[in-house]
Amino acid sequence: MARDASVPAWDAFIEALSPQAGERILDVGAGDCSKAARVYQGANGAEVFAVDPNEKRISLARRNHPEIKSRVASAESLPFSDAYFDRAYSTMALHHFSDLGRALEEIARVLKPGGSYVVVEVEPRSFNGRLFRFFGKLSGEKMQIMTQGQLVALIGGGKQFTVLGATNMGSSYLVQLKRS
Repeated sequence: MARDASVPAWDAFIEALSPQAGERILDVGAGDCSKAARVYQGANGAEVFAVDPNEKRISLARRNHPEIKSRVASAESLPFSDAYFDRAYSTMALHHFSDLGRALEEIARVLKPGGSYVVVEVEPRSFNGRLFRFFGKLSGEKMQIMTQGQLVALIGGGKQFTVLGATNMGSSYLVQLKRS
């Protein structure tokens, strides 16, 4: 039987996110909500919310994962009140955000002080990173794919988050943040 190469990355992500029962958790850039559904399953009793600007993806997510509270919304304009969430995360989504600075402000706004934000992003120099850029150019999408160091420098220089750690996972990396 073939080993699932995503398991170590998933384990590192779940360990960093550390979802707990009774919390509100937000997936920003959720796509079809498959990761949100896995987070929900692993955190019995947590409320998992998901946003994505693509109406078709959210429609599919609502059909396939009714347990996830999904909404059509961009990362730059989140439809939630201040300090509503305990935790938030983005997996392979940051490079799609049209205004990363504004998106980070919005994520910080909806997180409680001390809340965590976990980012998993593609390493631009990896094979997957090169594929992302290739298909992004083909589709005409403007993507901002950053290295782990660039993202840490960008976020570490802001007032919204403190960088708790960064982990290289080969074709991707994980950055764990705490809302200031």
